[in-house]
Amino acid sequence: MSPGHILHNRRFLALWSGNALSLVGTAGVRIAYPLLALALFDSPSLAGWIAFAASIPTLILQVPAGLVADTVNRRLLMLVAQAVGLAASTAVLLASALDLTATAVILVVAAVVEGCAFVFFSIAEVGAVRDVVDDRHRTVAFSFLEAEQPIANLAGRAVGGALFDLSRWAPFLFNAFSYVFCLITLAAMPRRRFDPRPSAAGGLVPETSRFWRRMGEGVVWLWRIPYLRVATLVTGFTNLLFQCVFLLILVVATRDGRPAWTVGAILASAGVGGILGSLLAPRLERGASPRALFLGCVWVWTLLLSLVALSTHTLVLVVAWGGVGAVGTVVAVTLTVTRARAVPDGALGRIVSAASVITDGAVPIGAVLGGYLLASAGPEVTARIVLAAMLVAALLCTRLLRDAPATPADVRFPWAAPTSATRSPAEE
Repeated sequence: MSPGHILHNRRFLALWSGNALSLVGTAGVRIAYPLLALALFDSPSLAGWIAFAASIPTLILQVPAGLVADTVNRRLLMLVAQAVGLAASTAVLLASALDLTATAVILVVAAVVEGCAFVFFSIAEVGAVRDVVDDRHRTVAFSFLEAEQPIANLAGRAVGGALFDLSRWAPFLFNAFSYVFCLITLAAMPRRRFDPRPSAAGGLVPETSRFWRRMGEGVVWLWRIPYLRVATLVTGFTNLLFQCVFLLILVVATRDGRPAWTVGAILASAGVGGILGSLLAPRLERGASPRALFLGCVWVWTLLLSLVALSTHTLVLVVAWGGVGAVGTVVAVTLTVTRARAVPDGALGRIVSAASVITDGAVPIGAVLGGYLLASAGPEVTARIVLAAMLVAALLCTRLLRDAPATPADVRFPWAAPTSATRSPAEE
């Protein structure tokens, strides 16, 4: 499907462009947080804990965020999330500029608050794309959506590293500006079409369902499909490993005295790769089964991590990290499209959040694990341990998916009647 149709959809462009710039600011401060910890305390473990603080909301809030996104007006939810993120970034900006004694505490608290806002916005945005884009254009739309993160990584990490060289508070000033821009684009969007639509059964879920049951429905559905179950678990495990590599890059650069802009350039290579991956994803998604495409991506990841295990030279890290970003975007697109085709609108938030608990929730665990591993074993040994773990995951994934159904065509929600949204990718 040509991207031209999406480029004429003003509601989608407003949604996409606003959050894309906001993610640029977020990517910049995600570098600034651990860099500041390393600059002040020279402690890889502390840097890991600060990265943990920024990402822990992805572990504990995904499912509640999905339930909220399935219940309230998604545009309003996104506006509130961005406003909360702006307040947190402003607090860090003032603390950094004034060099307050409690700056470290403010950083940790603000990182948690921004992480919470990010989770609620991201879950609501997936449903909002379905609100403003027709079914036949959604593969391209979700490719654009997944391209947000690599674009943010490319621009945000490069800009964040460069701004940190200029001043410790500069990345947070840019982050605040990006929040304001996103708030403006969201406020300018029409208010209609952002309320969750009932399923064919006549409601989002039965009104008598309890809170915990509603949150657990997404997890239960996801677990019933072998392909999505295995793919989600493996993706979560690889995210844990990639967080270790992320910290490895920061530690190597600090140890070797490389300037912050070099760190930003290395990490921004994932953005370049991610943009390329988003361009290739629709064609790959149409030309291969979900299972074959996912397995190919896992083995390419393994090859790329072998490069990191062999050398931490800047060029090697650029190639490896850029490839990781490209493959990650392809994986994200194919999994998102598969889920979006299989579930009714009133449950999409819970399905996405159930998967994100595992995939994104692994990031804070990887941050802490990577910090201690780097502190005790050093970058070279850490890189080899990460490669060995990735190889084991690739072998297990290949074995488990060999006979697993590749599509969720035979699975239906117990509370929703069959709709056209339950067709498998092969039927599209």
